[in-house]
Formats: sequence, C-alpha cells, structure tokens
Amino acid sequence: MPCYVWHRAKGNFWLEHANRAAFDLTGERLAERIGRPVTEVFADRPEIADDLARVARTGETVERELQYHERRLAISFVPIGEDRILAHTEDVTALRENEERLRAVIATVEDGLLTVDLAGAVVDANPAACAILGIPREQLLDDPVWWESLQLRYADGSPLFLDDPDHPGARATRGEIVRDVAQRITRPDGETVEVSTNYTPLRSGPEGALKGVVIAIDDVTEARRLQAQVAHQALHDPLTGLPNRLLFQERLEQALRREHRGRVVVLLVGLDRFRAVNDTHGHAAGDAVLCEVAGRLRGVLEASHALARIGGDEFAVLAECEDERSSAELAQRLCGALLKPLETGSQITASVGIAVEEEGQRAADLLQSADAAMQRVKARGGNTFEIFDHAMEGRLRDRLKVEDGIRRAIAKDELRLVYQPIVELDPFRTVAVEALVRWQHPEEGLLGPARFLPVAEQDAQLISGIGRWVLHRACIEARRFPDDIRVSVNVAARELSDPDLEDRILGTLEATGTPPERIGLEITETTLMEGGDAGIDPLVRLADAGLYISLDDFGTGYSSLTRLATLPLNGIKLDRGFVARYTGERDRRIIEAAVSIGRAAELNVVAEGVETEDQLELLRAAGCGFVQGYLLGRPQPPEQMIAALGAAVAT
Repeated sequence: MPCYVWHRAKGNFWLEHANRAAFDLTGERLAERIGRPVTEVFADRPEIADDLARVARTGETVERELQYHERRLAISFVPIGEDRILAHTEDVTALRENEERLRAVIATVEDGLLTVDLAGAVVDANPAACAILGIPREQLLDDPVWWESLQLRYADGSPLFLDDPDHPGARATRGEIVRDVAQRITRPDGETVEVSTNYTPLRSGPEGALKGVVIAIDDVTEARRLQAQVAHQALHDPLTGLPNRLLFQERLEQALRREHRGRVVVLLVGLDRFRAVNDTHGHAAGDAVLCEVAGRLRGVLEASHALARIGGDEFAVLAECEDERSSAELAQRLCGALLKPLETGSQITASVGIAVEEEGQRAADLLQSADAAMQRVKARGGNTFEIFDHAMEGRLRDRLKVEDGIRRAIAKDELRLVYQPIVELDPFRTVAVEALVRWQHPEEGLLGPARFLPVAEQDAQLISGIGRWVLHRACIEARRFPDDIRVSVNVAARELSDPDLEDRILGTLEATGTPPERIGLEITETTLMEGGDAGIDPLVRLADAGLYISLDDFGTGYSSLTRLATLPLNGIKLDRGFVARYTGERDRRIIEAAVSIGRAAELNVVAEGVETEDQLELLRAAGCGFVQGYLLGRPQPPEQMIAALGAAVAT
C-alpha cells in the first residue's frame, strides 16, 4: 500500500518519506521530490494540501477518493505525531469498476432495492425502488423518516409499527432474513401499491458486523389484480357475472354449517325450451336472454338470497325459509318474473324445483333433490314449480340406480342391438334394418328401451355415450349384412345439439371401415323442427358425405312442405299412430294425405307399426312405398336377422 509521511513546518507540509509502493505508483521521479513541499509534489492536486491542513487543524483522520491518471485512489490522512501526518493510499480502481457494473445491473432490476443503515436512513436506492415508492432518489437519501409518507401497513390493512420488535425491518437488524412480507403502501401521489418485501441483513468487515439492511421490494399490484380476476372468473359465470356452480356449492355448504339459521332451501330454475331460442335466433340472442333472465330473477330476490348460474340454461337460488309455504311463494315470484315478454321479443318460462333442508342432508343431496323436482316439472310441461317429497326421493333413487347401471353397461359391453326390417312393397324386399338398443341386465335379463332410455335422455353425456356405442356396434355388424342392406340408427335430441356429432359419426365410419351409404340416421320430427337451423347444418354435411337421413315419427310435430324441402332428408317415417288408429274412411284419407306430403317433398315414405294384413293393404292402396312392423318382422339379434335375410334371398 503506497504510504507518504508529511512533516509540517514553516506553514507548509513537506514530503519526508515515501515507501516502495509509493515510488511504484508515482514513478522514480518521486525521489527528486523528497523534502519538497506538497504544493510542488502534487501541484495539480490542491485538495491534498487542503486535507493535510484539515488534519493538522482538527487532529482527526480525513479520507478522500480521487482520480490519479487512470487509477482510482482512496487516501486516508492520519495524524501520527504532533507535526507529522501519514497518508496511506489504496488502489480501488477495480473495486469501483465492479461497483459501477453492479450499480448498472441493479438499475435495470425490476425489483426495487433499498439499502438502509441501522437507523433506517436510506443509503442507496435503485430506480425501480424510487418508481415503486413514488419518491425521488435524492429525497429518499435526504429524508431520515422517508417511510412516514408511505402509510406502511400489512396487506390485510393492519398497521405496521416501526417500534414493534416483530417488525420485519427490526428483525433484519438483529441478523434475521425475513422474506415475502405482504405489505401495502400509499404513495405520496395517493396511489395504493401492493408489495412483497424481503429484508436481508447487510454485513461488512472480516467479522461480518451488521451495517444495515437491504430491502427488496416487488410491486405485485398487477399480479394481485390478475390473481383476484382469475379467482373471480373461476367462481363466476362470465356471461351473467353471477356465481357459478362451484361458488354456489361452497356457499350452500357454508349455510348448512351455520348454527343459528332457518331451514336452508335450494331452488333450481330451468328455462323451458331454451335450446329452440339458441338454435333459431343464434347464440347471441340466447346470451341476451340469459342475461335478461338473470336480471329479472335478481330483481325479485331479497339481498339475503344467493343467485347463481349453474348450467347452460339453469339458475340456482339459495335461501332460508320458515317452511315449504314460504319457499313456494319464492318459487312463484321466480316464475312470475318471466311472465312479461323479454326485451329481445322472446317469451320464455321456467321450471322450478324446490328442495327444503331436512336433518342430516348434505349440499349435494339438496342439489340433487332440487334437480329431481325440476325435471319432474319439465316432464309435466314446465312453467310451474314443485317441492321435492319422499315419493320423488324414491323415483330419484331409481333414476340414479338406472344411470349408474347404464354407465356400467356401456363400460362392460352389456348393451345389445336387435334389428327390425324395413320392407319395400314393390318389389317386395327388405332394403334396410333399424338398429334398436337393448340392455342385457346382469340381474333382470334383457331390458327394452322404455326401461332405461328415458332416464338416459335426461343426461347429455349418458345419452351420447349410448349413441356412440350404438353407432360403433351398428357399423361393425353392418359388415355382416348383405351389401344392399342399410342399417339405420336413431339420433337422440341431446345428441343433435352436440357440436362434435358430425366429427364423431364420420370418425366412427372411418375407424370401422364402413361406407357412409351403409348407414342411415333417424331423427325425430319434433327434435329436428324445434331445433332450428343449428341442428340442420351438420346433417347437411353428413348427407353430403353419403349417409341416409330420415325424419322419424312424422306427424307428431308441425312439419310443412316448405320446411321438408329445405331439410337434408332422404325419407320420412310415418308415426305408428297413423296406422294403429285406422278405423275407417277418414283415417284412410289422413294416411293418404301424409303419404302425399312425402311424395311432394320427393322423399321415401316408411309406415311404422304395421301389424295386420288389413293395415298393410291400406298402406299399399295409399301408395306408401315402405313399411315396418311386427307383421314384417320383429326385432331380432343380428344372427337371426342375417339368417332371415338369407332365407328371403333363397326363396
């Protein structure tokens, strides 16, 4: 370390001695300056003379840092006697360069960094810290109580007292590292900022003496806002802004856990025939209806009632009522809220199912009971309400048992297909077979569709699962029938609204190697006519791909010739009621009219339910081209149907 000894005499400071390191720093010419005054030795550095004079005057050590040629030097002037001063010099060039590089890095760090001494005064602050706190660096360095302008507090709003020994800053001054302290500050400009703060003790010297604290500040305001937004989105319906099913269930469970309360009531509100609005007028109109319905329902509820949208067209209300009478009055208000036409011009009604809490019931039980009551209202035509009772509970248990059984049947391949022939009258030959599903129940034997399909049709996933199984099995078994025999499968109403229906059907045909012309799809008239154009588009594409599309149960809906002409149909099937109720001339004319409608639309006409020779002759006389019924053949397993077809060919 370069050292110089200066001797004060005659009002000046004279260079008395310099060590080898000083010669290396200054150069050999320093030897010529031994014994010369400071004003000559360092003529270009008058501040050195000033520092020597200050030490002589005060007797205290003086430190200075200066640039000497290309080096940065730190000099300490230390009195070593009455008239002598030692100046020892340290080359801090590399240290200062490293500090500059570090400072440049710190300046680019997004987190705020504050260095404070043990008294809390700011020693240094990077630009990010100044931006987060809203205080300029110079003000931070000059203000020993800078924190008073920030209204420091914890994230929950509780005050943060600096004289509290548990204050994170106080803990850091005792050598403890404190991380992830959630805090809130209000900047001088009035803006509130959420921050996450780390406190790290600052040590120096060989013994690691505590010198202060480094405070790292992360502005998490936007992150907290996004977190709250995500949490809100996870628990609320994006269309109506109402709580969703998850949040409703949480609130229902909380209500059931409260000790002092009335009887908890759940009301499920299902809109009647809403899909027709969606499909006929478009999803934008459907969304507008849902938003207006949400507003109307909210308008008749009290502040203590919780309203949620828990499904596509289903809303739920959570309330506390004294008895069933008060819950029924609430249901009447909900139904009454929809009496007037909506602003969109639509008129819609609702089915309301009510479940009143009984001892020991869980949230899931109440929701399930309310759903069962709502489904019963829908089955009766809707636009009213019903309270769940014990008789309904038995029906609910039966329904759930059937649902579980169907799921097991699909998984364990317990379903079976039987086939009924569709016969052309001229020439008399079988042209197609209709695939009809049965359930080979492990305990009850072979069950007909009436035992399980009505239950499955209440669950979109369940009926779609059956539909997938039927189509796949029909495609596989179709390869066993003669090439000129078409296999028809039924498409349920809920399947028709499935946006993946087209891809699923075409994918099944491709996976099984089945030509599209070997498969027919039968859609009921009511389903297709009420479904609107949204259900027609996929059928058009399926028809273009080569599948045979047939309108089933014709005569039970409200088809028109214009509508029939625009549908992607190859044929219609007269509802079996036309044939079954034939008793005279009037009925014959009705059948002839129905056949004429099919002919006018250039469609093949199939009459179902033919059981007698008289019925067959009637249909032949009316000009019906195709028939189906017990007279022509009962539904049979594929092996028997194949044998019957072979026998017919042989004769």
